[in-house]
Amino acid sequence: MAFAEHIRTHSGKKPLECNECGKAFSCSSKLIEHIRSHRGEKPYGCKKCGKAYTRSNSLTKHIRSHSAVKPHECKECGKAFARSGSLTVHKRSHTGERPFECKDCGKSFSGSSQLTEHTRCHSGVKPYQCEKCGKAFARSSSLTVHIRSHTGEKPFECKDCGKAFSCSSRLTEHTRSHSGIRSYRCKECGKAYYIHRQLTEHKKTHSREKSYECKECGKAFTQASGLKVHKKTHSGEKPYECNDCGKAFRHSSGLVVHKRYHSGERPYECKECGKAFICTSRLTEHKRSHSGVRPYRCKECGKAFHVSSLLAQHKRTHSGEKPYQCKDCGKAFKYIAGLSVHKKKTHSGRKP
Repeated sequence: MAFAEHIRTHSGKKPLECNECGKAFSCSSKLIEHIRSHRGEKPYGCKKCGKAYTRSNSLTKHIRSHSAVKPHECKECGKAFARSGSLTVHKRSHTGERPFECKDCGKSFSGSSQLTEHTRCHSGVKPYQCEKCGKAFARSSSLTVHIRSHTGEKPFECKDCGKAFSCSSRLTEHTRSHSGIRSYRCKECGKAYYIHRQLTEHKKTHSREKSYECKECGKAFTQASGLKVHKKTHSGEKPYECNDCGKAFRHSSGLVVHKRYHSGERPYECKECGKAFICTSRLTEHKRSHSGVRPYRCKECGKAFHVSSLLAQHKRTHSGEKPYQCKDCGKAFKYIAGLSVHKKKTHSGRKP
């Protein structure tokens, strides 16, 4: 660095301005590095994983993540970091300090990089563009993850089951399915989720807000995933097939649960009584038999149930609805059990 530029670090003068965004710098090297963020240039690549950076010191700090050298430890909780700056930002999670405030909306952040990324949601600036398809992003990390959708790269692997993911956040969410930790709980009904966005989607079932509408038939859903599954009822698409019996499913989660019928696997166990279940929803329902919680209440008569399917069945006593019809004679029943008994007794010649 030239002596004149060094003097500016003390005086605070920043005469060198970026033509793209107007940000000012005290020395030419810092301006050159900054310009790369607009162009997407990242000349400093990690030989270990290929991750690239606009600045050499950023690469040096990144390399520590591979060597596992984390010299900066938090005295509050013991968590260690490769960079002192990361520790400084982390400490604010204990103190609650958020010194970086957005001038547009007043939202505050613990780190300056978080604020920089946030301000782009107001300006609409997306400086990181994919060379493959042209899609642009406000954050370089989002572009990095997106590029993997083209390459198929999934560098984050689960140590428990081997499933791989394109980004670390998806792996973090997935690992909760093994630990059983459901941190996000609905205050309305007590249902808990591994992922915050799942809770956000679930809350709509209470407010009855149905933002996702099927263009084919007009049916609306509270969750995007519900609409996605529903669309397959029009196409008849069931792409997930069981290798053991050939039964097909509209979505992969249905197949995963179904396979447990063949394997006998029941990974979700009740800590209260030891009873095990093939899926978390069955365990959640079962737990209510211990707690006495009955969140599903009939608006007609006030009777409450611990399982939503029992409420659905109960409602038919008021409506008279008989959705289960015999294909042989047309007789209809309120419950599927009634139809099963009817088939055995009337059409098979066998006694129930």
